[in-house]
Amino acid sequence: MEGMNNLIINNLYNIRNYLDQVVSYVGQIKDQKDIFSTSFVASREHLYEIYNDRFNFSIYQGNYFEGLAETVKRMKYSDLQNVKLSVIDGDKKSCSIFSSEDYSIILGIIFYDN
Repeated sequence: MEGMNNLIINNLYNIRNYLDQVVSYVGQIKDQKDIFSTSFVASREHLYEIYNDRFNFSIYQGNYFEGLAETVKRMKYSDLQNVKLSVIDGDKKSCSIFSSEDYSIILGIIFYDN
């Protein structure tokens, strides 16, 4: 499954700036078994506070995760009450997808090296 996850992460990375394409792609993969290593729903405010702190810390450290700034900004201005956080683990890279509970709205994807 790791190989499939690597392919999915690469595909998401390639379309990361086109959220309508990300919505479509996630809609195609969301029901596949074992894609997400973690998936849970939390209040948007809670996730915003956590990831905004991480963003501020990353600025201080000079260690940025790709997509973090954009995701935090979209969370801040989103009308969603709750946000679903879904993680896809790969061999070398992983990603966290922030979305509506049904994946119809994608707020952003954060990519990081393992």
